[in-house]
Amino acid sequence: MIFKQDIPWHKNKYLEVNFNKKESIHYIFYFQKESLAEQDIDRITFLKEKHYLKIKKWLGVNTDRRISYYLYSSKKEKESLMGDDSFGNAIWKELDSEPKDFEVHVIYNEKCKFVGEHEDTHLLSLPWGLSIYLFCEGLAQYMEDSFMGESLHVVSKRLLQEKKLYSIEFLCDNNNWKSVEPVIIYPQVGSFSKFIIEKYGKDKFKELYQNTSRSFDKTRNLLKIERIYKKGINQLEHEWLDFLKASH
Repeated sequence: MIFKQDIPWHKNKYLEVNFNKKESIHYIFYFQKESLAEQDIDRITFLKEKHYLKIKKWLGVNTDRRISYYLYSSKKEKESLMGDDSFGNAIWKELDSEPKDFEVHVIYNEKCKFVGEHEDTHLLSLPWGLSIYLFCEGLAQYMEDSFMGESLHVVSKRLLQEKKLYSIEFLCDNNNWKSVEPVIIYPQVGSFSKFIIEKYGKDKFKELYQNTSRSFDKTRNLLKIERIYKKGINQLEHEWLDFLKASH
């Protein structure tokens, strides 16, 4: 099975840069000389190796594929070199037995140290398949288990009280993600995924992940969810919302 990314904005100018480099068991880190990343690289390496093993163990995947990990000092630098100004991206050109690219690109400066488990999870979960954004981002956020340093459930409860949450059914359609607010959807889908994983188990979530697909239409994915959980997406959402309302 080959999974292709739809990233027309992607540039590979970073391949032309003479980055400093540090190699570890599961990573090759690239960073600018005299950057904060260079200063902190030993701590980053230790942290990322812990993340890799944590994610690999939870997913139950058998891989030691190295991740090329690029650390940028600013959004401007990141956008200029790889095409996107978000805090982080996971990049692969295709996944076969040996993907051509296996990369993470993140911002690392005094205000933003985006070196959590999120982007690594996108890469290491590819053997599970390529689910819809709701569950891909939900799994990645679940592995990080926080948003901006706060509990996923705490942030989501606050968003619920502020009436800012999107409907989960709305988020089942990948096309709708073009207009969503990142500060809402990431904690929301992380909290929802955490809830169904902890209530119904990892095995069911894995089945869900492997049987929903961004190549299916919304109706087909909703039917897959209902078959696996014996409940529709709206019922699962109500259970999650009731849990948030009752939580402290």
